[in-house]
Amino acid sequence: MPDGQRSYSLFRRCVLGAVALPSLAACAPATAPPPPAVAPATRVRDVFPEIGATCAVPRQRELREPPPAIAPEQRVPEFLLATEGCQIFDSHDLVGKQPFVVVFFASWCSVCEHRVPLVRDALGERAGQVVPLWISLDDAAEGWSETDAFLERHALARQSAVAGREFLGFSLGYNPFRSVPVVVVVGRSGRVVAVQIGVRDGDEDVLERALDAAIAEPPERMLAASSTFAPLTSARRR
Repeated sequence: MPDGQRSYSLFRRCVLGAVALPSLAACAPATAPPPPAVAPATRVRDVFPEIGATCAVPRQRELREPPPAIAPEQRVPEFLLATEGCQIFDSHDLVGKQPFVVVFFASWCSVCEHRVPLVRDALGERAGQVVPLWISLDDAAEGWSETDAFLERHALARQSAVAGREFLGFSLGYNPFRSVPVVVVVGRSGRVVAVQIGVRDGDEDVLERALDAAIAEPPERMLAASSTFAPLTSARRR
C-alpha cells in the first residue's frame, strides 16, 4: 500500500468515552492520523468504473499539503465531488446559495448505525430545503458492497455516497478521520452553522435548530449587498 494511502488507513475500532464531552459515543481510529504525506504535484483524474468516462471527476488520493480546515463563521472551501452513482456536487452551485449538510459515516461504525437514521429523518422533514452530502469513509479499493448495504439498511439509495478517501482535500478539511460520524451543517450563507461529532444527549434538538437556522440564513450575495449599503445608511443618518 503506498505511503499516502497508509497515512489515512482507519483502524476499525469503535470506542465509547469521554473526549471532553459528556455522554459521547463515536467511532475513532486507534491513533490519530499523521500529517498528510507529500505527493507529486498532480491531481489524479479518474472515472468511476461502473459509469465509465461519462463521470470523469478529479480525485485527490494524495495531498501535497494539509487542506484548509473549516471553521465556524467562515466560508467553507470550494469542492467538486461525485457519488458512486455519478451525482455531482459542485460548491459553485451550493456554497453561498443553498444550505447543505455533510455527513461522514462508515459501514463498520456501530455509532453510525444509530446516528444516520436520525440525520436522515431530520433531513427528510426538510426535503428540498437542504442538500445532503453522504460521505463514506469506507475504503473504495475494498469494494462498495458494504457501503451500499449500509445505505440500503438506512433507506438511502445505493451509490448515493461519495468516497471520502477519494477526495482527501475535501474530507480532511472537515477532519472526519479523528472520529465518525461527523455532521456538518452549512448555512445558505456558505458558513458553518454547527458541527456534531459522534452521538451525545440532545443531538437531535441541536441538529433540528441548526438545520432551521441554516435554511433561514440569507444567501451570500444578500449578505454582501447589506454590508455594502450599511455604511451609506449610517452616513445618511449623520
